[in-house]
Amino acid sequence: MNDFQQMRDRSFVLPQTVYRQALYAVKDLDRLRKKLEYLRGEAYGLSGRDLSEIAGKSGYVSDRMADKAVEIASTEARIRAIEEAFNFIPFEYREGIEGKLVYDVPYDMKHCINTWKKYQQMLIFRVAENLRLL
Repeated sequence: MNDFQQMRDRSFVLPQTVYRQALYAVKDLDRLRKKLEYLRGEAYGLSGRDLSEIAGKSGYVSDRMADKAVEIASTEARIRAIEEAFNFIPFEYREGIEGKLVYDVPYDMKHCINTWKKYQQMLIFRVAENLRLL
């Protein structure tokens, strides 16, 4: 795996563990989007059900709707933090960098590879900031 930090621009260099966490958060974006879609569908399936269907043998009714709401909110916040980091990247590079990191599609070579890597590193730095990993 050739996902490494460029050391030329020291303002975007992260500690190795933080860099890896932010990198894999971006790589996980597609799964998070699918998870959010699934959770929303599941939450709508829970609404309007009778409490006797939800209650267990002990009679305790867990608040599964609130649990789903919390999970949906945390997933949305994580997705939003990653997607907001893309706003710092010039428009013509966004799709290529997302394709490379999320879907493992190679860069198109309209631009120099060093330019792609520079903007990729800026993205990962912003993701680390938005997720408060620093």
